[in-house]
Amino acid sequence: MRIISGQARGRKLVTLAGENTRPTLDRTREALFNILQGRVRGARVLDLFAGSGALGLEALSRGADSAVFCDSARDACAVIETNIAAVRAAERSRLLCCGAEEALRRLAGEKFDLVFLDPPYHRGLVDWALSALAAADMLEAEGCIVAETAQDETIALPAAFCLADERKYGKSRLRFIGRA
Repeated sequence: MRIISGQARGRKLVTLAGENTRPTLDRTREALFNILQGRVRGARVLDLFAGSGALGLEALSRGADSAVFCDSARDACAVIETNIAAVRAAERSRLLCCGAEEALRRLAGEKFDLVFLDPPYHRGLVDWALSALAAADMLEAEGCIVAETAQDETIALPAAFCLADERKYGKSRLRFIGRA
């Protein structure tokens, strides 16, 4: 896996071995960022369930101002630290090595322009995260949440959010969610 575009273009990223994480494929990430184009530069990004950190790091490479990465797995946090160093983004990155609930508690009062949700499939974590983000009012007025789920997975949107777009890529579905 590599950074696709921007100042860190071509830099290789480390990923976790095994079945515990499912990194977003390069072609899916490229399509995602083509859709987001004008939203990335200057954005404050939250990469919840970050895994390797590829989504947040791609955003930083493309001009996002800052990114907060969160993952509960210690080995994932080590990989994210390695990848942050590889793309030379330490000064614009913050890593929270804890569960998503604890991370959102620590981030209380902060708002984000882009939020990436890519948790393990079929566990209801996207629904939980959307509800928590809505309750904490963490999305900027013109912000966007991108939720990656299995194609057959349904999600429940809180009243505060609406589905702006969705796209299918391989076995996954990207949903673009904004404020209602």
